[in-house]
Amino acid sequence: MQKTLQIDRESHARVKYLLSLKGATFSDVAQSLSLTVSSVCSASLGRHRSAKVEQEISKRTGVPVSELWPGRTNNFSQEAAE
Repeated sequence: MQKTLQIDRESHARVKYLLSLKGATFSDVAQSLSLTVSSVCSASLGRHRSAKVEQEISKRTGVPVSELWPGRTNNFSQEAAE
């Protein structure tokens, strides 16, 4: 049975802000990963999990995944994203 993930608009807004401080957007993240902006936003919101999206955002912001989305359990490790 698949667990329903919690939508977290507060973390999503914080991630968007942190990206903007670095001159980046969800569109930039999507383009670098060959994904749609919708997919990146969905992962940021918590509608689904994506190690590569989480790691790319972490890399661009300089903030660990566990700090970007502190309420998420079982954060993907760096090794799992590679």
